Amino acid sequence: MNDEKLTASIQHHEGLRLRAYQDSVGVWTIGYGTNLQELVIDQPTAAKFLEVGIFSARVAAKMFPQWHFLDTDARQNAFVELVYNIGPNRLAFFKKALEAISRQDWVTVGKELLDSKWATQVGQRALTLIAMFQTGEFQK
Repeated sequence: MNDEKLTASIQHHEGLRLRAYQDSVGVWTIGYGTNLQELVIDQPTAAKFLEVGIFSARVAAKMFPQWHFLDTDARQNAFVELVYNIGPNRLAFFKKALEAISRQDWVTVGKELLDSKWATQVGQRALTLIAMFQTGEFQK
């Protein structure tokens, strides 16, 4: 078997898709034809996905003008985790919370985040991140 030719052939025939899509029979797929519905990964792969996700969230978070108002490591971490969790596009809809960050009005940031569908979806995570914004300190 020639691994190099096999890889090249599969790459050619499958094509590369960097975003998930439904293939011709409706199976969610990504990359070079990787079936996401049957995909099983190991812990090192999950850790790599996490590393890449955090890097991407950090880059996206720093693109928000509000980044410059996050005056502690804990507030920066909370913001990056929020981007990681919901993505920068959804975070952009949290206009009142973002405006409150710009004013460094941490109480209002917490109230606005708590008064969201996101908070009900993630439960304790929301309370932890809100506390980080409000106190400027890491939570235990």
